[in-house]
Amino acid sequence: MTASPRDPLLTAARILIVIAMVLAIIVGTLMVVLLPVMIVGQEAILKELAAETGKTLDWQTTAAIQAILILVAIMASIAYHWLRDLRRVIDSVGMGDPFAPENADRLAHMGWLTVAIEALSIPVGGVGQWLAATVKDATSDFGLSLGGVLLALVLFILARVFREGARMRSDLEGTV
Repeated sequence: MTASPRDPLLTAARILIVIAMVLAIIVGTLMVVLLPVMIVGQEAILKELAAETGKTLDWQTTAAIQAILILVAIMASIAYHWLRDLRRVIDSVGMGDPFAPENADRLAHMGWLTVAIEALSIPVGGVGQWLAATVKDATSDFGLSLGGVLLALVLFILARVFREGARMRSDLEGTV
């Protein structure tokens, strides 16, 4: 059975994924642009934060914010690659060839990218917690996402399923 290239579900998924890819590019670019702005304006930022908090803040505060900007830019790049792999899987489904060996590789790659994002969320959350305790009105959410861990597991399992499906299809084609 071949999926129609005009399948509304696949079309909607492609549109949403392209929008998410553009957002990942925007977020990553914004973080990279803000980094030099923070470096150049470090003293002014420290003065403003000190005036708001009533605390004397030092270079560690802006270094922490800069670290978060760098990590979020990396996470946005990883998200972009994850979405690109998903779009390619969806495209192969639309062409009627979901059990291509490349899809197994893509799904495994997406699993590792998910693990990377979850791993990067730990230092982002830790630095965010430190900033929340240091800077007035700052908030932070810290912890591993159970959904992210489960997503990684599902992707690794699906990669095995797709790899086995590709192997079985290859065996079947060899016997005909």
